[in-house]
Amino acid sequence: MARHRKDLGARRHVRVDLYRPGFLIPAPDAPWIECTIVDVSDDGVSLDVGALPVPKVFGLSFTTGGEVIRICILTWRNGERVGARFVRVGDLRRKRQREAARKAAERPAGRAAGRG
Repeated sequence: MARHRKDLGARRHVRVDLYRPGFLIPAPDAPWIECTIVDVSDDGVSLDVGALPVPKVFGLSFTTGGEVIRICILTWRNGERVGARFVRVGDLRRKRQREAARKAAERPAGRAAGRG
């Protein structure tokens, strides 16, 4: 059931309660792990994953056949429940490029990458 806009507090998007099975995809070639999709909004999702470790970046399939898959970034964890933000592949690539450039800029001058 969708919540009223006035009840969102700091949230920007309405969340829709689902409580349906989904599949967490920890890595491209890894086995899919069943989870419960608690609720979803335009920009994120809340999942019940039990005690499973959840990587910072993961895939989420809304169907058993993988017809609907979103890429997610873990934003919070509270016990067995996690929250994640949906991202696009291009956004993820740009973020990784910025992080690599920042790390390269932090290296001491005259020190080659990979040598220590």
